[in-house]
Amino acid sequence: MTNIRIIYRALVNGIIVALVSVLLAYLILPLKYAATTRILVVPHEVPGVDPYTSSKSAERIAQNMAEILSSSQFFKRVISISLGIDPHYFPDDELERRKLWNQTIDASVGLNTGILTINIYHKDPDQAVRISTAVIQVLTGSGGDFSVNSADFRVVDSPVASKYPKQPNFPAIAAAGLLGGAAVSVGFYIFRRKNS
Repeated sequence: MTNIRIIYRALVNGIIVALVSVLLAYLILPLKYAATTRILVVPHEVPGVDPYTSSKSAERIAQNMAEILSSSQFFKRVISISLGIDPHYFPDDELERRKLWNQTIDASVGLNTGILTINIYHKDPDQAVRISTAVIQVLTGSGGDFSVNSADFRVVDSPVASKYPKQPNFPAIAAAGLLGGAAVSVGFYIFRRKNS
């Protein structure tokens, strides 16, 4: 078998696996929209502290807050705000509620910045925006309760819902299926060649 035929078969098998993976993800996993917002963490000024140290402090506070956002205490503050958030979406069981909250909220910090990017995932884009707005209210109103260091949390970008579902990540699933299918196909060919 020529190298071109091997590559062709690996590519075809990879495409088949990618399509099946995307189809299964579509059928099994719920489609969720994302509401994205960005928050700037501004540490309170401390006399004698240089700008570099202050910038690093902002980054550290933002990283800590990114972890705290998924906590059950933060969730309780968010859900207590009356913004039309569906109270029945999150289950009564504590473990199930924590699991769903961790799947709902995702926070990250830009490299060498004090900017906190928060994504809220929900089947209903309107609910995603409502939860995101509640998260902002908790952060800007009482975010200091969750931070050892004093800081202000300022909204850089208000929450906006995505036009299309962001979860599951179909491009990533397709890419993984393509690479996995091609790799297995090549591996199978090498195995057959060695044993023939």
